[in-house]
Amino acid sequence: MQKTYKEIILGIAVVLLGVFSWWFIKYVFYIGGLTVSCWIWGGILFVLFGIAICLAMLLIKNKTVLLGSVGLWILSFFIFFNKELFYYLIVLIFLFLMSWAASRKIKKEEEIQVNLNFWRIWKRGFPIFITALILVVSMVYYFSPGLMNKQGAKISIPGKYLDAVLSPLEGLIQERLPDGISLDSDANKILLPDQKKELETKFGIKIEEGDTGRKVLYTIIDYQLNNVTGAYQYLIPLGLAIGLFITLKIVSILYVAMVIMLSWLMLKLLIIFKFAKFEKVQKEVETVTI
Repeated sequence: MQKTYKEIILGIAVVLLGVFSWWFIKYVFYIGGLTVSCWIWGGILFVLFGIAICLAMLLIKNKTVLLGSVGLWILSFFIFFNKELFYYLIVLIFLFLMSWAASRKIKKEEEIQVNLNFWRIWKRGFPIFITALILVVSMVYYFSPGLMNKQGAKISIPGKYLDAVLSPLEGLIQERLPDGISLDSDANKILLPDQKKELETKFGIKIEEGDTGRKVLYTIIDYQLNNVTGAYQYLIPLGLAIGLFITLKIVSILYVAMVIMLSWLMLKLLIIFKFAKFEKVQKEVETVTI
C-alpha cells in the first residue's frame, strides 16, 4: 500500500474518532443521564482518539493530509454545537493552531533524536493539544443548558452541610434560648409575635405550623446568601467552567501518560502488520569547535 494511502487512512481514523468524541461531549452536557457503562465506553473512545492523534502527528508527513484531517475533525464540531458561534470559533481556531504547533514539536523532536524515544517525542507536543482540547470542552460546558440555567437560580445550601458548620456553635445558641427549648423545637415556641412579623416583612419568611427553629435559621441563611450573591450570580457558570478546566487538566496528567504508552504499543502492532516501519537515515548534527 502506498504511503499516501496509509496517511489518508490514519487521517480518516482521526476524523471519525473525533466526530464520535464531539457526539459524546454533546451527550454529556446536553442530555446527561449516562450509565456507568456509557462512561466506560466514552473513556475508551477518548483514549482511542488520543492514540489516533499521537500516531497521526508522528507518522503523517504530508502536511495537507494531517492539517486537512485535523481541520475536518474541528469543523465537525459545528454539527453538534451551533450556538454561540463567535466564541466557539475563537477556541476552535486556537485548537487548530495548537494542533499544528503540537505536530511540529513532535516531528522536530523525532528529527533530532538518534535513537527514538517515543515518550519524549509525544510528550513534547501531545499535552499542548490536550490543553487546547480541554479549553474547548470547558467552553461547551459553559454554554450548556444545564449551566446557563444556573444564572439567576436560587442558591440553597443543603442542611447537612449547615449542620456541620453550625455544630460547634449550637452550645452558644442554646444558652440564648429558654430552658427546655432547642433549635429543633417548634419555631412558634422560640420566636415572639413581633419577631415572626419582622421575619415575614423583612425576609418574606412565614412561620408555618411544625416549622422548627433550625429550619427557620437555615431559611434566613439561604436568604442572606442569595441577597449577597445575587449581583454576582452570572459568575457562577464561569467559576464552574474554570473548575472543570482545572479538574480535566489534572486528570489529563494520567490520560496523557496512558495514551502515550498505548500509542507506543499500537505503533509496535502497526510495524508488525507492516503498516509502519523503522528506517535508518543519516542526519546532519550541528556542533561548535575552535
